[in-house]
Amino acid sequence: MTKSFVTVALLLLALVPRGGISAAQDNQPWGASYFPNVPLVTQDGKTVRFYDDLIKDKRVLVNFIFTRCTDICPLATAKLLQVQKLLGPRVGRDIFIYSITLDPEFDTPETLKTYAARYGVSGPGWLFLTGSRKDIDAVRFKLGERRDKTEHPNIVRLGNGVNGQWMRLPLSGDLNLLVSEIGKTLDPNWYAGKPVKNFAEAPRREYPEEAQVLLREQALFRDRCAICHTMGNGDYLGPDLKGVAARRGRAWLTRYLVEPDKMRVNKDPIALELAKRYKVLMPNLQLTQAEVLDLVDYLEAHGKKP
Repeated sequence: MTKSFVTVALLLLALVPRGGISAAQDNQPWGASYFPNVPLVTQDGKTVRFYDDLIKDKRVLVNFIFTRCTDICPLATAKLLQVQKLLGPRVGRDIFIYSITLDPEFDTPETLKTYAARYGVSGPGWLFLTGSRKDIDAVRFKLGERRDKTEHPNIVRLGNGVNGQWMRLPLSGDLNLLVSEIGKTLDPNWYAGKPVKNFAEAPRREYPEEAQVLLREQALFRDRCAICHTMGNGDYLGPDLKGVAARRGRAWLTRYLVEPDKMRVNKDPIALELAKRYKVLMPNLQLTQAEVLDLVDYLEAHGKKP
């Protein structure tokens, strides 16, 4: 289990009452008396009420983005796209996803629709929402989002409008663990068969050190890169990374992983060509030194052409 998910219990929204999480009744916290029922507008131009239409009696994922963001938002949207795929038909039937803009003055419904199309968002159940500044601020304040738009955290809020339970999870962690946490929190039918009774009874497997390094690199690639790239299956939101180590070289790859935004500002020709060719800009992943080295090693070892 990643460190991010060990702290899930500590990430409960601070607005939960001391006595526990209340049922979502009209006269209780986390119900109609708490959430603003303000009008918001979807990417298709439809006006909806925040509580009555989006929250009441629904199980939801809510995050905040803005289309001109080049840091957290591209990564968050790409990660939620993978979440949507793994949840499958539950999205739009049992679980709904809402991405609310923090820049309503710029993000019109048309702009949000273009943004969603850029990532290939399709199917029912995922709305991109805008509205007036006053109404957006009312919603984000109640959901605990009170920072400047450029400083908002990379998290998603899980809300159960049926029983009033709310929590938040980081979008930077392990994808499968994220989906599992969402599923078991929001979908009462998530598990089938007999559940494991005791974690201590679960089987353990010891790996040699080389295998542990490989598993760590694979997990890092899966959680940070594979949400936008493939390894030999063609271009996706970004280029296919098969053979990238041979095409670019270690020094360029290292710098690009560390500061892709600065490379575009400094007019690196390859970085500019990639920005022109692909719809989604490579974000700054805020990687540690060890993570950069692991990713470059992984790309060199596993990204070679056959």
